[in-house]
Amino acid sequence: MSIVLHQFAPMYGLPNPSPFCIKLETYLRMAALPHTVEIIKGRIKSATGKAPYIELDGNVLCDSGLIIEHLERTNGHPVDGKLTLAERAQSLAFQRLMEEHLYQVAGFARWVDPANPDETGGYARAVVGLKSLLAKIIPPIVKRDIKKSLWHHGIRRHADETIWKLGIDDVHALGHWLGARPWCFCDAPTVLDAVLFAFIASIVRTPWDSPLKVATLKHRNLVDHSERMLAKYFPELVKT
Repeated sequence: MSIVLHQFAPMYGLPNPSPFCIKLETYLRMAALPHTVEIIKGRIKSATGKAPYIELDGNVLCDSGLIIEHLERTNGHPVDGKLTLAERAQSLAFQRLMEEHLYQVAGFARWVDPANPDETGGYARAVVGLKSLLAKIIPPIVKRDIKKSLWHHGIRRHADETIWKLGIDDVHALGHWLGARPWCFCDAPTVLDAVLFAFIASIVRTPWDSPLKVATLKHRNLVDHSERMLAKYFPELVKT
């Protein structure tokens, strides 16, 4: 099996600025699937126009969730192989909470909240390799499109304080559910651990401050979980 993972460059002391890229690379390391990484520079060459994506034995697969689903089905040792049907249902529900709802609030903090510094120029240069001139032209267009997307999703139609409350409710649910357990299920990390790590780390280890970040930092169990995952799967990023 030959896997080439196409994703953005590491940033902010994280494996990636995108939680979806973190999720997929964590899974590949978790599943001990040999792979190489190709850093995206410029246009994203996938059918969906989004990252991450992989080349698997010459075939392009898109969407981190669908990629993991395929690899779980075809890998002889699936990461979630020991989960019961009830645990798989819980895992899916929490993944959807983070990827379809919490992600929108985190996106608001990163791209829209006027209280945060505008880092989109540096972000664009680091993420897609835009040269200085394009790094000034493209980010405002990206921000406009993201604002429009958040409006169509519905989250940005609320007042700011309501948006923060919705995201904080998600974090409280995750923190109270995880409790004192070191991992989400069983005695070893599962796919849900990869997703939880990706989203919590993307909130607490990036430079954008917000009520969402403050609330997340108060859930020490979630922060500790993200630090365990970083140390276990990305030891090269742990500062000594």
